[in-house]
Amino acid sequence: MTTKNEVERMVTITLIRIGIKCDLVGFSYLTKAIEYVIEDGKLAYNLKSLYAKVANDFSVKNPIRVEANIQNAITFTYNTKGFESFNQLFGMEVVSPTHKPSTAEFIMLVAEYYNLQLYKQTKSAL
Repeated sequence: MTTKNEVERMVTITLIRIGIKCDLVGFSYLTKAIEYVIEDGKLAYNLKSLYAKVANDFSVKNPIRVEANIQNAITFTYNTKGFESFNQLFGMEVVSPTHKPSTAEFIMLVAEYYNLQLYKQTKSAL
């Protein structure tokens, strides 16, 4: 059984590997959103509720700010680095070089990376 701290650590390391910059506000929001989706996968299909939960955790009054910061982190990373790192993490093409994943796709991919326990294949590097 993994602890909440281990999940947070794995998600954080995965986001760094993908290329999300830690100094972006959206990084923390994205980490928390992915943790929630790992706990309850249905939240990935109800982004309004997901953003509201994250906003509550960070005492943000407007969940739209959470959404905007998460989207900014994803878009910034896609525009500067692309997402070839997703394909490297999964060992197959899950993201096309010409397609930026939506926020929901991005969150679900990282959550599935955890749920499939693919991170254990590279645990020595963690």
